[in-house]
Amino acid sequence: MNNLISKITLVLFGLFIVGAPYAPAAEDQGSVLRGSIRAGSEQNLEGFTVSAKADGSVITTTVYTDAKGQYVFPTLPAGKYRVWAQAVGFAPTEAQLSLDGMKAARQDLTLNSIDDFSHQLTGTEWMAALPEDTTENKRMKMIFRNNCAGCHQPNFVLQSRFDEAGWRKIIDVMERVGIYGDPPRADGAPMPLIRYYKDEMAAYLAKMRGPGPSPMKFKPFPRPSGEAARVVITEYDVTTNSDPSVYPVQDGALWEGGVPSAYESRGVHDAEVDSNGIVWIADSQDNPVRTAARLDPKTGEITNFKLDASYGMAKVSHGIVLDKDDFAWFNADNGLGKINTRTNKMDFFEVPKGMPGVGGTLDVDDQGMVWAGTNEGAIRFNSKTNEFTAFASKSKGSAGRTYGIAVDSTGNAWWAQMNYNKIGVGNTRNGEVTEVAIPEIAGMEKILTPKDIEVQKFIGSDWNSATLWHQGPRRLGADKNGTTVWIANSWGDQLSKIDIKTHKVTQYPYPSPGFGLVYDTTIDKNGMVWINLMNADRVARFDPKTEKWTEFSLPSIGTENRFIAVDNYKTPVEVWVPYWRTNRLARMQFRTEDQIRAALP
Repeated sequence: MNNLISKITLVLFGLFIVGAPYAPAAEDQGSVLRGSIRAGSEQNLEGFTVSAKADGSVITTTVYTDAKGQYVFPTLPAGKYRVWAQAVGFAPTEAQLSLDGMKAARQDLTLNSIDDFSHQLTGTEWMAALPEDTTENKRMKMIFRNNCAGCHQPNFVLQSRFDEAGWRKIIDVMERVGIYGDPPRADGAPMPLIRYYKDEMAAYLAKMRGPGPSPMKFKPFPRPSGEAARVVITEYDVTTNSDPSVYPVQDGALWEGGVPSAYESRGVHDAEVDSNGIVWIADSQDNPVRTAARLDPKTGEITNFKLDASYGMAKVSHGIVLDKDDFAWFNADNGLGKINTRTNKMDFFEVPKGMPGVGGTLDVDDQGMVWAGTNEGAIRFNSKTNEFTAFASKSKGSAGRTYGIAVDSTGNAWWAQMNYNKIGVGNTRNGEVTEVAIPEIAGMEKILTPKDIEVQKFIGSDWNSATLWHQGPRRLGADKNGTTVWIANSWGDQLSKIDIKTHKVTQYPYPSPGFGLVYDTTIDKNGMVWINLMNADRVARFDPKTEKWTEFSLPSIGTENRFIAVDNYKTPVEVWVPYWRTNRLARMQFRTEDQIRAALP
């Protein structure tokens, strides 16, 4: 098989390195950029977003202001920079300046308020604005949420206005569109729940987002504060997977444009960080260029890895994982791909006939076993013998296919049957499969009609079109040093903690309004649970000891993040979030008050 590795050399500007804990740099390490913002009569100036990007750069650095409106960047190399500030309710403002790479620089910015800020809002803020003043409005909001906001952000839908006929035409298309946004086929079966509720949803959307007055009341959520306002976020542009010389134009960096279309750029799905700080990426869309890729955060360089498929296309991946030797494993069509990250050599392993293909999420144990989801349960690959072993879910059926998978501290695998509201458990020693049920969402009988309940029980959940009492366990992470597995319940917007010994399930609802869509979890070396919130353009950290949630805003809109990774090689840990919709990667690094205070004049 001809495996192509293509390298893209990126223009190197805008680089900063804060792999170690942040501290003011010496004179020859770059320029410290500081400043403050003013925003009319606004008294609370904490949490305004300030971003900087050098001319020709592929790297954007973002910080947030403190309570006095002051901001400070890590050291930045010499170059000509565009600096811009934004906050919901204000028009973005920008300035141009040059840094010499030695002296500190200052740039103050002024923002003016605007009346219509709806396009700046996240999906959660749009969902929170949908009224719940009547039982019928609550009912239709839930039906819209579970059928139209599970595979893309709701603000992408709600930012536009159509009359009832227009909304019906859109739903005519969407009821036949696949989960990857594939063009609808006239002979394809529609998703039953969307078809059943089509007329009601068209009327509801015309009422909320039609040509006439809307009952929606927009209220921006609080801006970042405290620890969330001290984070440094670095965003790396990734070339489109159709042309390795082109970057997406609509990348969500300026919120006033609303959520961009995914068709220009989508692809960067999962990403993991190796012991050298290199990021390994899975690309989930059909393309001729890459199956996987690597990002060097020090240079911004992208290297593409292609496993050949038919017609000159690349095999498609989705999930990627690194083993203890830093080898990268990823699904590739229905098989398993491997990259030796030291030599860049690629291998491909085909699943034997009669076994289900390798699915789109993976995990590894410390014995060299690679686990992946399948349409029937899970599959295990022994990297020492190159043998596959299949594990079938107890609850079977095409709708019960696996999405997320995780391996716990004992080597057993756990996988999410999203449509069945169940978690499969594979015992690696005896091959036995058991399952754990996730508690259903309570109180739906108070909102739904008897006919709703009858129809939804008959139809059941489909991929991203769900019955309203299902939690929708999507992806999950295991504490490799503990005794818990953490489930991201996407439809229920809750975390589930499962004790791997007793199988006891404990629920933790996401505390913020508006359907953040709890999508994936990962656990850091300190036992903290990190969650990406697909609809909120946010990341959350959950402390199991205090049961406290801390949320961190991402500086771009329409990120549609579907994965989260933690770099446990760093102290403090760093967090990586792929932006699937806009084809970028974000790195989050954390500063203390003392570090910021030392950098301010």
